[in-house]
Amino acid sequence: EKGSEFAIVLESNPTTGYTWRLAEPLDEKIITLEKMEYEEPETERLGASGEEKWTFKAEGLGETTISLVYSRPWEEEGKEPKEVAQPSAVSSEVSKETTSSETSAHESGSEVAESSEKAEADEKKAEEATGESMAAAEEATTLTFHVKVVKKGSMDKAAKKYEDESATIEVEQDLKFAVVLASNPTTGYAWRLAEPLDETVVELVSTEYERKGGAKKEGEDGAVGSGGEEVWTFLAVGAGETEIKFEYVRSWEKGVAPQEKKTFKVEVKAAEEEGGH
Repeated sequence: EKGSEFAIVLESNPTTGYTWRLAEPLDEKIITLEKMEYEEPETERLGASGEEKWTFKAEGLGETTISLVYSRPWEEEGKEPKEVAQPSAVSSEVSKETTSSETSAHESGSEVAESSEKAEADEKKAEEATGESMAAAEEATTLTFHVKVVKKGSMDKAAKKYEDESATIEVEQDLKFAVVLASNPTTGYAWRLAEPLDETVVELVSTEYERKGGAKKEGEDGAVGSGGEEVWTFLAVGAGETEIKFEYVRSWEKGVAPQEKKTFKVEVKAAEEEGGH
């Protein structure tokens, strides 16, 4: 939430020369770096790893990323190139040897066999050289964290519930809302999404079944077999309009029309900064 602090904790071992650093500048309109500190390992074992704790502050609404790379500072300027055999050169030698063996095959069968063995050995060297080249090209470890800053207090608000599909659900970005559907799982039926969500506008958070009145005893409202409600909770992630379509089906029945369908229209309004107009 805006105004709050959060931390990323990463395993680190400075005795190896490696440390974490920002791979890219932060978008300081959204987040800023407050501090970075190293926490020693609890064990006294020499060379044991500790942790780096990076603390950030959420400054403004929006989405961004934090990219951290684990590297040795002196290697960032360019380390000495590792000398490895060039696969193309080795392949050329293989070709030459193979050609030579073919032209002299009529002179001696043993010479052909020796040349063939040498060609196979050279091919193996070429494969090993290629592997070394790939290993030398590997980059330092990089981790990327996706961050979304929402309005302060928005995560604490209870999700407003909607049951009437004829009314458009109007909700502010970064807030939750819930769709309530009558359901009776003892019949084998359950609600499911009829179409994929437009996840640029809404995302599914959770689904749960609630028995009527919470009663569990026979003879009471909400007794076994009397049915209840499915509560589908969503998060408004981006401004826009969309539809959430449900169908009431038995999962094992194939090619059978749903017993019931419902469509809820949703309109998500962009979140406003505190104090904004």
